[in-house]
Amino acid sequence: MRRQHGFTLVELLVVIAIIGVLVALLLPAVQAARESARRMQCTNNLKQLGLASLNFESTYEYLPTSGWGWRWQPEPDAGYGVDQPGGWAYNLLSFMELQNLRDIGKGVDLTNVRTDDPRMALISTPIQAFNCPSRRAAAAYPLVRNGFLSHNLSSCRQNRCDVTRSDYSINSGNTFPLNGGGETAGPNSAARAEGFSWAPFDDPDQMSGISSAHSKFRLAMITDGTSNTMLIGEKYLRTDFYETGQDPADDQNIFVGMDRDVNGYTGRGNDDGNNLVLRPEQDTIGLALTGYEFGSTHPGVFNAVNCDGSVSTISLDIDDLAYYHLGGRNDGERGSTLP
Repeated sequence: MRRQHGFTLVELLVVIAIIGVLVALLLPAVQAARESARRMQCTNNLKQLGLASLNFESTYEYLPTSGWGWRWQPEPDAGYGVDQPGGWAYNLLSFMELQNLRDIGKGVDLTNVRTDDPRMALISTPIQAFNCPSRRAAAAYPLVRNGFLSHNLSSCRQNRCDVTRSDYSINSGNTFPLNGGGETAGPNSAARAEGFSWAPFDDPDQMSGISSAHSKFRLAMITDGTSNTMLIGEKYLRTDFYETGQDPADDQNIFVGMDRDVNGYTGRGNDDGNNLVLRPEQDTIGLALTGYEFGSTHPGVFNAVNCDGSVSTISLDIDDLAYYHLGGRNDGERGSTLP
């Protein structure tokens, strides 16, 4: 008699079970390796933004200003200083080999543009350096709060449009006045900009960070040390709003003037005259914060570049005071990235 060779059903099930166990053991390692690579890309992004900021400061002798406020979009013919309505990210384009983007709309009278605004091509162009790959892809996402869009880009206000967004915020300090908040709308019109009161945002005695509306802060003003003061860091976002534009810290675009989308703080004012720490947070479903916090989707940490160009990975368990002082450039205390 010839004997039949083959697997029994029990043997097949055992093999499948072993393969399942091996996959279960290997999958976390693969995911960890992928997250490590994504986090490395995130730190490279911040390194690029930091070097661009330092080159900007070397050229213009002040760190990039944050523009005129959330009413305002960039104007390519307005220069790089306090006459530029666009925010800090727009001011860095020339130092990131993206001059072609900065020049969109150059030479065009944008005062009365109502449709076909050339800057739509600017604000809808994804830029990988402004997005952490662990959180979301560099892409254009829907603008759902058109009514809040700055008035000098009315073609987007009148129609559905997609805009590119930033996962990084510049450090505006460790305090801001209760009555003014941490952002500003800016002047109602360009004609009123010259006589507009920018206090406290351009006041070195009131704004403790390195960039705010109408600011011209120099590296020499960072008396706490450039290696102890944050320049740009990852911002906190609700995980359920990554692509929707419904988070108040993510409802505009990369290039908007001073706004919680692109300006962050390590602390804020309080009614009793003392300041509160705005702790960094892990991205969380449904957790609504002030919108000014730093944070990330990385497990237990977020990345930031300091004012000397070095990149730090900061624990979310960092000591309150050490973290608070990372946001101040001249408060007499040195911040620390140690937990």
